[in-house]
Amino acid sequence: MNKKGFTLIELLVVVLIIGILSAVALPQYQKTVLKSRTAEAWTNLSALNKAVQAYCLENPSESGTYSSYKDSFPIQVDNTGNFSYGGDFVCSYSDPVIGITASYARSGSDFVLGISDSGKRLCSGSGCADIGFVKTGGVSCHCGMSCGACYYMD
Repeated sequence: MNKKGFTLIELLVVVLIIGILSAVALPQYQKTVLKSRTAEAWTNLSALNKAVQAYCLENPSESGTYSSYKDSFPIQVDNTGNFSYGGDFVCSYSDPVIGITASYARSGSDFVLGISDSGKRLCSGSGCADIGFVKTGGVSCHCGMSCGACYYMD
């Protein structure tokens, strides 16, 4: 009598292998998805900074928050399910101060992205290392967002 089929042990081994592969692949997939969402946020932040600079050239005495002035800018970026855009700006003839940020708080990562006056990418929060940032040494603030902020290392 020949019975064809799989034994319980063989099925358990296959399920175990699939479980191990899933445990290894899922975190890497989540990091990749987060990096792609962050790339979109960088593009939006860059466009918003340029839009605020253009607005400041035409209105050198204005200041306010992004949410209250966003319809006045040549480019608008709405909050997505991933990032919320906010911050403030102060226009001046000599040197406008733009603090537009993108905040992310999902899936165990919590951070705020920004762009410095010199164009450097900045990150502050517990999830910065997940998207390619490294901590600056010491306790001094180097980037203008807050102490403990990180610089981008691509």
